Amino acid sequence: MKITIAQINPIIGDIEGNFIKIKDAILKALSDKSDIVVFSELSLLGYPPFDLLKNNIIKNKIEEGVKRILQENFPINILLGAPYFEDNRIYNSIYWIKENKIIKRIDKFYFSNDPIGQGNYFSYGTPDFLEIDNKKIGLFIGDDFIFSSDHSNYKDYLKTSDLILIISSSFYYFGKRQERIEKISQLAKGIEKEVIYVNQVGGNGELIFEGGSLAISKKGELLFEGEIFKEDIKTIDLKNLYPTSSKGEDISFLYDGLVLGVRDFIKKSGFQKAVIGLSGGIDSALVACIAREALGEENVLGVSLPSIYTSRESIEDAEKLSKNLGIEFRIIPISDIFYSYLKELNPSGNPIMDVAEENLQSRIRGNLLMFISNREEYILLATGNRSEALTGYCTLYGDTAGALEVIGDIYKTTVYELANYVNKNNEIIPQNILAKAPSAELRPGQKDEDSLPPYSILDPILKAYVDENKSLEEIVQMGYKREIVKTVIEKVEKSEYKRRQIPPVLRIRSKNPLKERFFPLVYKII
Repeated sequence: MKITIAQINPIIGDIEGNFIKIKDAILKALSDKSDIVVFSELSLLGYPPFDLLKNNIIKNKIEEGVKRILQENFPINILLGAPYFEDNRIYNSIYWIKENKIIKRIDKFYFSNDPIGQGNYFSYGTPDFLEIDNKKIGLFIGDDFIFSSDHSNYKDYLKTSDLILIISSSFYYFGKRQERIEKISQLAKGIEKEVIYVNQVGGNGELIFEGGSLAISKKGELLFEGEIFKEDIKTIDLKNLYPTSSKGEDISFLYDGLVLGVRDFIKKSGFQKAVIGLSGGIDSALVACIAREALGEENVLGVSLPSIYTSRESIEDAEKLSKNLGIEFRIIPISDIFYSYLKELNPSGNPIMDVAEENLQSRIRGNLLMFISNREEYILLATGNRSEALTGYCTLYGDTAGALEVIGDIYKTTVYELANYVNKNNEIIPQNILAKAPSAELRPGQKDEDSLPPYSILDPILKAYVDENKSLEEIVQMGYKREIVKTVIEKVEKSEYKRRQIPPVLRIRSKNPLKERFFPLVYKII
């Protein structure tokens, strides 16, 4: 049996555009003389649709989209992901289509913990089989069954199947790829059945989908792996496949995932170009590299906005970075604007050098970057990292301005790892940016460590407290000073209101990306 795995990159709600991708994949499968072409979960609509499922326009377009595929009368078995609407219920369904008939519809029947809440929209279906070419194919929709530890209620279903097909649209986080392969391999080996896994690829909003569809042997061996972070239409024949090794997850996965996320966020939003405020620091440098990779050098603008406290070195570093990347670079000094504010706000008209004036500079920069965004049709990319967001080391309406927080899910220590990855072959990010102490340069001699512990200490504390939900006492027992831990936790507590207002963050390491933290707007623990 020849099976075409159609790993496509849909746009949520773009039924017409998604139909074209689906049709092209079917034609490719026909040219390969395939028996079945399999698409990812909700591929006709795109995933995750959230409340679009409640929109009658979408409902009508889905129904028309399915009819259009039937009208094409394709002489091949098509397994298409699309919602099915019945009365007041919605089902997450796979349509088995051949020629001009829906032979069968199988609805998702296994739901487990869902970090993005799609299970709240769909009703339960009933387990059923696809019977194609004398093979009984068991079908699961989504990753729920893979990551569940209890398969006891489905022993008979698994035993009766000749082949297991898992059709999913599974968002990526670092480490998930290897975890998924191990889980599917254990499943295949345990039931002694071949398993085919089909996944969506692409960026949809904050979420990134890596693709990487799979075929696993009865012995749990990897037989096939689709492209990572790329569309891929491949026809396979299980009897002609041999064991292979998977693409190991390393720092390149984080980088390539962020590139895909930026590219799809901007292009699916109807834009082509991005503008970035280049401070001469490592965060904005990394975001500029990601943007150039995603959009091409001709579509990225870097802007230096020096104030009275900005060092000549920082301007030169930003300019050198832009030259290395081949992107347009502008310098817009903000000193005169800053002094015009002080003339109105300070009795003497001179700097007082307090936090209000530090933040004022950041907000002037945000305004100017948004002016360029509006006038020249650039999307502004914010450059804050996760360490800053968790501790509130950012300025609302200043460096948090932007449509997308590109590295907001990346700790500062990992930012350095990614920067070194960028420079693996030659120096793109100037060495001086990597070497100098991080600074916002909002007052004379300012360094991040004036307000925060060193990132080598801060990041492990944040990971323990936020990611692992450890208590103050548990973190102290890890070897960190009580006063430092207490200070870090207090910073996290006091800055929830800021995190509520930062731009959407590309999720690349969070297992619960949209519900990672949902704390009261104001709270106190320590």
